[in-house]
Amino acid sequence: MTKILTNKKFVPLAMVGKTAVVTAYDDRSSREKKATTEKAEDWFNFKGTDYVPWGYDNNWPGRSAELVGSIGVLNTGIDYRCRTCAGSGVVPVTLKGIDEKFKEIYEPYNDLDVIQMLNSHWFRNHQFEALRDLFKFGNAFPVLVFNNGGNKIVRVDTVNARHCRISVKKDKLLVYNDFEHGDPDDTAWVIPMLDEKMPLEDLMWRKDTGKLKGKGAVAFPRLKNYFSNNDYYALPAWDAVKKSGWIDVYKEVPKFLKTIYKNAMSLMWHVNVPYSYIDNKFSEEKYASMTPEERQREYETWLNDLEKNLCSVENANKGFFTPYMDDAQGRGDGKWEVNKLDNKSSADEKLTTSVAANSEILFSLMINPAVFGAGMPGGAYAGNSGSGSDIREAFIVSIILNHCERQLVLDPVETMLRFNGHKYIDIKYRNLLLTTLDTGHSTEEKIQ
Repeated sequence: MTKILTNKKFVPLAMVGKTAVVTAYDDRSSREKKATTEKAEDWFNFKGTDYVPWGYDNNWPGRSAELVGSIGVLNTGIDYRCRTCAGSGVVPVTLKGIDEKFKEIYEPYNDLDVIQMLNSHWFRNHQFEALRDLFKFGNAFPVLVFNNGGNKIVRVDTVNARHCRISVKKDKLLVYNDFEHGDPDDTAWVIPMLDEKMPLEDLMWRKDTGKLKGKGAVAFPRLKNYFSNNDYYALPAWDAVKKSGWIDVYKEVPKFLKTIYKNAMSLMWHVNVPYSYIDNKFSEEKYASMTPEERQREYETWLNDLEKNLCSVENANKGFFTPYMDDAQGRGDGKWEVNKLDNKSSADEKLTTSVAANSEILFSLMINPAVFGAGMPGGAYAGNSGSGSDIREAFIVSIILNHCERQLVLDPVETMLRFNGHKYIDIKYRNLLLTTLDTGHSTEEKIQ
């Protein structure tokens, strides 16, 4: 019997037939060429300004958020990158010079207002939300919030990237909370955006010309995944494994296994029923009043009841008793045999494929699978990694590779501090690193 699996909208996802399992795949990425090329005819207008849609339906981040949320290893990998970037907080310092070994010389910047600001609620919100959007969507949109006089920045807010679109000239940021359901209306908010290459200089010019008074907020140039060449909306690092199909593999393996386990019960066991048992149970003397056809139907009904009794879900792990006696040759007379069949669609094979997909997704995020102990499930594919040394080194490498994103997130905050008069300030991250036992302690704090 053919069984068709559908999603909530009754779109076919998989079909299980007698000889094949057919699954659907997502081909919408090929329809996103329009969004990738960002052609002029794709732009939309809001109150006299042209804006660039994000994706073929102007809802790329909405669909991507749903996708990331459905892929466990991708969701966890992005969360891991965010956590390693954030570290254990930040400290303000002043760069004094470089020593004879070419190492930077720092001094603590002991301004209590700055220290309190870097430990404030708004700073942590900006940091975590900017990192989240940067790794999940490839873009983050910080906004500088001013006092009424326009001469001081009081905080940096990161607007949820799902609600943001950039103008064609990159001089305005459109914020609207419901792009998922259509074009923006009068509830949308337009924020002027600073020059992409020289935001601090642009800020100082706006201040000197009085353009910041009463504005309330100015958008910092969007933070983006530097490796993407898109002019407006950068693609996240994980987009490569989506296009190559590894995310589809990750999603299909559990569906395939679930389908196999649900529909292959009849292929799992072979029950050998001796003729002597059948001859005794359905003897011609006992069923003398029946025709051979009626006797056959009785036999088929008994077999169906037996299969239902042994194979149904509610009878899992149920005992099965069949008495017998030895014949003259010492063999079991009427003895039943229940043999497990060799299932060619083994779980081990599919789990190895799943681990390969996991590793490919983590590689796309520049995460060594060893940091999650990915050794035992993957066997030789994962290199049997996951020892303490592997995890420690993978974690340190992650912090090193995160330098670019860390600086991007701090750029609007450092711009804010310098605009507010803290001329030579720099911000560095605290990192709690794992160490080996021969150092006498298990962790060590570093400033980077």
